Amino acid sequence: MPGYQNTTLKEEPLGLSKFFWLTNQAPSSNPTFFPQYPAYEPGWLDLAFVAGWTLIFALLREFMMRGVFAPFMRYWIRREHRASQARKASRTRGKKQEASPLTNGHSTTVSVANGHGVNGVGQELRARKGVIEHASGHELQSKSKGPTKRQRLEEKKVTRFAEQGWSFLYYIVYWSFGMWIHVNSPWYPFNLKHLWIGFPHSPIPGPVKFYYLSQLAFWFHQIMVLNLEERRKDHYQMMAHHIITTTLMVMSYANGFHRVGCLVLVLFDLCDILLPLAKMFKYMSLEPLPDITFGLFLFSWIVTRQGLYPFVVRSVIFDTLRYLTLKDYGAPEPGITRGGWATYSILLTGLAILSLIWLLEIVRIAKGAFMGKPVEDTRSDEEE
Repeated sequence: MPGYQNTTLKEEPLGLSKFFWLTNQAPSSNPTFFPQYPAYEPGWLDLAFVAGWTLIFALLREFMMRGVFAPFMRYWIRREHRASQARKASRTRGKKQEASPLTNGHSTTVSVANGHGVNGVGQELRARKGVIEHASGHELQSKSKGPTKRQRLEEKKVTRFAEQGWSFLYYIVYWSFGMWIHVNSPWYPFNLKHLWIGFPHSPIPGPVKFYYLSQLAFWFHQIMVLNLEERRKDHYQMMAHHIITTTLMVMSYANGFHRVGCLVLVLFDLCDILLPLAKMFKYMSLEPLPDITFGLFLFSWIVTRQGLYPFVVRSVIFDTLRYLTLKDYGAPEPGITRGGWATYSILLTGLAILSLIWLLEIVRIAKGAFMGKPVEDTRSDEEE
């Protein structure tokens, strides 16, 4: 592969470690940023690292969903049931007290004509409690076979909450990681010419290589998840987005464009923190937090994906022609092939178009929320 350097076998880690640790450390380097960390060249063993971290993310997702977020949501649902039952019981007692005759204006004893008032009231309360407990699905098991419709809906809500919880956790960690890299980069805050000045940017600082390859592993993991979980209404749009993203990341890494890749990732990941958080608030019925968070999500989308990202696309299309050399495939001089430049530009533009399509859907939802409609999850299952 062009731009990849070979190393001797003993320079590489043995066994399974190459699936989890960076390889191909540069013997001597002077990176333009993060000089305090080891620097690395790209290498074929990076494929093993991506495969290993794809597995790690799959295991982490299962652990966090099943072990943390799903149990929390089940607890939250039970808590809401108990609170709802308490409110209903309180309203029932209030109505009975208002309707009951009082002997002297202070007595709380209910008089019943047949002399069996205490037993009658007790039986009625026990009957009401039995109905409530049976309806809750938690105190008494349903006599029918299998879960009730409400239990199925509740379990689906648990699954959705756990999925969004995992997404929120991942993106808040990796956006913070990406922002740390961005703040310490030569192109901070938005000096796009430094994405290209000094090209090729090799060796790669260790934090940058780890961030980029682990993000690539996450997106391969996302493609797997998208095809394993229940199909949603926007399945094909999401699949197109994931394929474009992984293709862009592979191409940018292979051609030494990891700087622009890091910038695009940190721009896009901010929105992906707020949207799962809004959905989590929605599943927990914490009004008006879903609408507020969705408004912040819309604002961040407009600023990052519709405001700043097009400038990055423009830089890729035009600034590369100023600072880099377009070359034929296999030519030894540094630069990017004409075909690679065209493909990269087209895919980045396609991602911008897809973001615009999604923005129109987001604006439609925001308009409904402004008119008083609750924010809904448009990624519902087909049967819903």
